[in-house]
Amino acid sequence: MSSVTEPSRQAFSESNPFTIHIENARSLMPVFIVRPDQYENALARHPDVARRVRTTWGFDQENYARDVRAADAMITYRFPKETLGADAPRLKLLQILGAGVDYLLPLDWVPPGVTILTNSGAHVPKAAQSALMALMMLNARVPELTYCQHRHQWNRIFTSTLSGKTVLIVGVGRIGGGAAGHAKNFGMKVLGIRRSGASHSAVDEMHGPDALHALLPRADFVLLNAALTPQTRFLLGKNEFALMRRGAGFVNMSRGGLVDPAALDAALREGQLGGAIIDVTYPEPPPGDWPYWDTPNLIITPHVLSDDIEEYVPRTLDLFFENLRRHMGGQPLTNVVDLGRQY
Repeated sequence: MSSVTEPSRQAFSESNPFTIHIENARSLMPVFIVRPDQYENALARHPDVARRVRTTWGFDQENYARDVRAADAMITYRFPKETLGADAPRLKLLQILGAGVDYLLPLDWVPPGVTILTNSGAHVPKAAQSALMALMMLNARVPELTYCQHRHQWNRIFTSTLSGKTVLIVGVGRIGGGAAGHAKNFGMKVLGIRRSGASHSAVDEMHGPDALHALLPRADFVLLNAALTPQTRFLLGKNEFALMRRGAGFVNMSRGGLVDPAALDAALREGQLGGAIIDVTYPEPPPGDWPYWDTPNLIITPHVLSDDIEEYVPRTLDLFFENLRRHMGGQPLTNVVDLGRQY
């Protein structure tokens, strides 16, 4: 079942405003905090909606109980989800400052009549460029060169270009589609997996999830961009890495829980994989004694490759205000979380 509700046709105006509550947390990274100047600029970009809304602000739930009670919509990343129904009886739209909702699972706390919205699409320009960077680094065997440097070894490895090589993108959503476009521009063959199996202009062959094992042996590089759900946890493990071409490269920019870290470590130590770049870990963040900090031929970045520090929040606000415009006009919404699929 989807969380889509019948769009409201109530007339909102300056005298009867739609109330938006922005709930920030000072402990979060800047990309998950809405600044007043960013919000004011977004209102200026959407003047037709701006005239019909009023906004309240909160930090660390200081005025949460008072302000959220009158809210028709909330923009947030961290909030007390278990009591949301009682805390916010008027709430219709819940805009999450992220593309994934795995940290909110299971979604059995969602009150009736509340639609959860993600900011899917806000990441695309930065994340797609980062995916291309990762492919180029793996192709140049930078993880191995870096590992040699740490061991004080002068190991001259010469490589070719990306052109003519094959990348398998597991999860051709918006980010995966953006990465596919860059890969095609560099002359790569692109294989794709997406739940719907629907074609994409930059993907040479699109398949459903059941084709994963058949496609893994065909790829020089595997790029993981799937959503994390109970069904996709440890989607890539010992069996999957064994199916990949020996020396292939691997990228995970989605969620750490999609990959068995022990299996990734073993595949790299045994030479089954030539290199890997992961922007996410399991657990995340990893503790100081995490066994995989020093895995050979592995580059780890701390979940920073998808978020544009300048444009992430502005793009999120544009997505939200476009959906608010649709909501006020009784039109279908975008970026709606499907409660049945859990994303």
